[in-house]
Amino acid sequence: MENTSQLQEYVINFLSTYGVKAGQGLLFLIIGFYIANKVAHLVNEQIKKTSRDNHALIDFVTALTKIGLKVIIIVGAIGMAGVETTSFIAMLGSAGLAIGLALQGSLANVAGGALLLTLRPIKNGEFIEAQGYIGTVDEIGLFATTIITPHRRHVFIPNGALAGGVIKNFTREGFVRCDVPIGISYDSDIKKAREVLLGTIKDDKRVLQNPEKPVVWVTNLGDSSVDLQLRVHLKVEDYWEFLFETLEACKIALDNNGIEIPFPQRVVHMKQDEAPE
Repeated sequence: MENTSQLQEYVINFLSTYGVKAGQGLLFLIIGFYIANKVAHLVNEQIKKTSRDNHALIDFVTALTKIGLKVIIIVGAIGMAGVETTSFIAMLGSAGLAIGLALQGSLANVAGGALLLTLRPIKNGEFIEAQGYIGTVDEIGLFATTIITPHRRHVFIPNGALAGGVIKNFTREGFVRCDVPIGISYDSDIKKAREVLLGTIKDDKRVLQNPEKPVVWVTNLGDSSVDLQLRVHLKVEDYWEFLFETLEACKIALDNNGIEIPFPQRVVHMKQDEAPE
């Protein structure tokens, strides 16, 4: 009977000491999770007001907010339950460090994705050049960005490399400059060639007059040709079609006007030795 009463007394003392704390910790956990979900929902709504079309950024920030708050709440609930949290936090930090080192590349891509989604140097549908690839942005994910090249190939570029490298955005200005290279012979009339080249695109509706009218410049005096460059401004979507069509039209127009487009030539002088007497 004495042992039973001692056991009952021990259970009562344990429950009175830790039961209330455990209940408080559980209650704190339930209420805290409810508040965390509400805060994450509010953050989601606020981001939608400024970045309604950026679903990846919205999901990323919402998930990050929810996870961060719940981790803090769990640690707080454990402390309220009477458990020493110092060692728990140290263990959690060590585990986080180990996971961070193991996933260093992936975390760099996530950080790069967050930068791209926040700073927005590129957007879906824009035509860009980055990491040696050129194409239209199809999707900006948290780990990688997908672009579609003019050859209709899907290229996945890790966000870490993309955010840390040079990005050329051809769409942001609303137009691009197209440089059409043409070489003529040294015997040809440069002024006449300029008139012919400008005449080939005179009635082309794709050519923009702003910010600069079409112009032809001499860009180089080559070994066998005078290198000209026809410069026009276009909408991005007209670039490739205009370039290829104009190259053909310029060749035909120059031929019809008797202006020679030379090819590399080499003149060889042969010296004949005189026969001995």
